[in-house]
Amino acid sequence: MIQRLVFLLLLFASVGGKGYAQSVTFSELNYNSDSTTNSSNWVELYNYGSSSVDLTGWFLKDNNNANLFTFPSGTNVAAGARLVVVNNVAEFTGQFPLVTNYLGAMDFSFGNDADEVRLFDNAGILKLYMSYTDTLPWPEGADGTGRTIELIDALVSPDTPTNWFVGCMKGSPGKAFTPCDDPLVFSEINYNSDTLLDSGDWIELYNRSTGGINLTGWSFKDSNDDNPYFFPVNTQIAAGARLVIVHDTAKFKIRHPDVTNYVGPFTFNLSNDGEMVRLFNFQGKLTFSIVYDDDGDWPAGADGGDYTLELLSATGNMNSFSNWFTGCPEGSPGQEYDPNCNVGIESVVNNPLVAMVSQQDDIILIQFSQEVQNQKKSVSLYNLFGQEFLKKDSTGSEISLETRNLPSGIYVLSVRSGISFWSKKLFIH
Repeated sequence: MIQRLVFLLLLFASVGGKGYAQSVTFSELNYNSDSTTNSSNWVELYNYGSSSVDLTGWFLKDNNNANLFTFPSGTNVAAGARLVVVNNVAEFTGQFPLVTNYLGAMDFSFGNDADEVRLFDNAGILKLYMSYTDTLPWPEGADGTGRTIELIDALVSPDTPTNWFVGCMKGSPGKAFTPCDDPLVFSEINYNSDTLLDSGDWIELYNRSTGGINLTGWSFKDSNDDNPYFFPVNTQIAAGARLVIVHDTAKFKIRHPDVTNYVGPFTFNLSNDGEMVRLFNFQGKLTFSIVYDDDGDWPAGADGGDYTLELLSATGNMNSFSNWFTGCPEGSPGQEYDPNCNVGIESVVNNPLVAMVSQQDDIILIQFSQEVQNQKKSVSLYNLFGQEFLKKDSTGSEISLETRNLPSGIYVLSVRSGISFWSKKLFIH
């Protein structure tokens, strides 16, 4: 509130220096295009006022005073309108052939790591200013990822890092931001498994469109262009379906034996410290990217805590920690997130110890595979700190554990018979 009042006082006083250009602000910036969808560098101006603004003779600069773009005579930005100033007209129109409210070409580019964007009036007075970087506190995820940064509030200085967010693929030059509508999105990421329950790195792809998509010729990469994974020929993902891309298929099948909608292996690791992950179509064009992290406000449980990053909204801000959450223990690969974490009855496929686990009415029922029904089995229930809460032995076909008096939380159910061992995480309400 204080910041906004200061802004308005500066606005109405029409001060020079690091002031503000009446009702015009910077509203979108593309400072480092992806090479496969390059629209050059560009900045969008937005007139949020109630009357037209004449920019004749005004000029733009970056942090180098020798770099200058002068607005031509008759440049007017109507109330509520936007104007894009571009570095390379051919590259920009190649990506945005329907956008007509642009000017160019600037004879300079914005820095990929950091730079300034400055707007001066026709008297040479600085009217609008921002100094950005590609690292925190500025939004990460627009540095060569195919995305732009978008302004949140026109009444707050564009030099405020928290007043920007990472927008949609390729951006929205010349028009207001609208929620992204990508047909294929990354919907779950397992980048650092619990060492005891290691399913390897994997990432889930979700087709939120109304039609099936053939992924032949498509590829998945991390931030390294030399690390591509190409989908097998005729890989199909139906409308509304999910597909898991797996780094280590052996580890994945051990932890998720019922999941069959996966492909792999890919030959690189997902970074435990956060990085960019990307999807390219059969033409080699970038179609989707996100930058996840393990620091700050990003969900800590996904960083070695045996949780995954689950996407909250497929039309939300993909590069914001607030759009990701830790879902169920070991995640929910290949299926929609279930807030009850699949509590109920689960068949265990081809396991030499356990055939079925069910939770109902404060009871966990473990039914054993036929091969071990006459052997001695030991069943234990631990919390995540390794403290044993319940234990039973049996040589029969099943064991039941009463959980009525246990505090709610995540537990590890383990079954042993001889040298064989099986475990699973459960949520007890």
